[in-house]
Amino acid sequence: MKNNMNVSCFERIFFQSFMLAEQLFGKRIFVIINPFKISFLKRLEKKLSSFATPEASYVDIRSNLSPVEFHKEYVSKSRPVVFEAVARDWVCCQKWDLDYFQMSLGEEDLLLVNANGLTSRENNAHYEFLTVRELVDNIKAGGKKYLRFSPLLENNPLLVEDLNMDWLQEMRGKKTFANTYYMFIGGAGQKTLFHTDQPCNLSIQIYGKKKWTLYSSKDSLLMYPEITNTAYIKSPVDVDRPDSKNFPLFEHATANIAYLNPGDIMYVPPHVWHFVENQTDTIAVGYRFSSLKASLKSSVTMTLLRIFSTNPPIWKTMEYGKIDTNLIWAHAGGKIKELLNDLDDRTKRRNHNSKK
Repeated sequence: MKNNMNVSCFERIFFQSFMLAEQLFGKRIFVIINPFKISFLKRLEKKLSSFATPEASYVDIRSNLSPVEFHKEYVSKSRPVVFEAVARDWVCCQKWDLDYFQMSLGEEDLLLVNANGLTSRENNAHYEFLTVRELVDNIKAGGKKYLRFSPLLENNPLLVEDLNMDWLQEMRGKKTFANTYYMFIGGAGQKTLFHTDQPCNLSIQIYGKKKWTLYSSKDSLLMYPEITNTAYIKSPVDVDRPDSKNFPLFEHATANIAYLNPGDIMYVPPHVWHFVENQTDTIAVGYRFSSLKASLKSSVTMTLLRIFSTNPPIWKTMEYGKIDTNLIWAHAGGKIKELLNDLDDRTKRRNHNSKK
């Protein structure tokens, strides 16, 4: 995976020390180190201005890649790769579309939570409950509702049978843990904003088309990362419309682009920055698992930031992840108690109605 080779290892480590200090000591240290951080970035900006901005590259596309080759060439080197059309004949790619979910799971409850810097720029944790039928109706009408990180598959095990689990587990390999399935269903033009997170991800494009724009974790100091003690790290940069005045370093980061069609699967390594846009109405599944080795290989600093996150703490993040990852965003936004109470009330009403 390409990154800016004009940034030295020392400069990366120096900037990472700022990130760790902010995570560990918060506002107490931010006031002290921020002038030094700004000065450092200004010097880096001056240095890089004498170099040409890098051209975007494209993520490798492979049609026949064995598990051994995959781990040797990509997992061990923190490089993304697209497995072209490998899932084309899977049951999910043959029958899943918006109408299928509306007809088969129309009354299934869903939870949507706003995550600042991930689902929108709004600094709140607004949440809503809706059914699959309501979601699909909104998408078909050109609405903006977008199901992300949903446990829809976890809650409906029959859907998992439509995936080729033998292939996924073989590619996942040994010494990994905490596998989860995240469902993504959204309309054309919807985006997931610029961020990075810790798990390995095999993203299965089932219906429709997506564009992924990825950046190496080594380019993190060019992304103006916001350290907020959460389970993910976000960037204020708008990849579609970069602001060279406020974020001049970003133009020196090397974009790695991938276009996913139905049946494609992309491996996204831990801590790789990514921005995702739906080119059409889409359905995708993120099969995620954790590998300490892969995480440390990609970035020791980012791994430590995840371990030392406090909003919520890592043990709570894992607990929420077993229920619904959207609870993490609710906790980070200060709405977790309200949301859990609403969930409890909805469960009681549903149980009461089922006994009638």
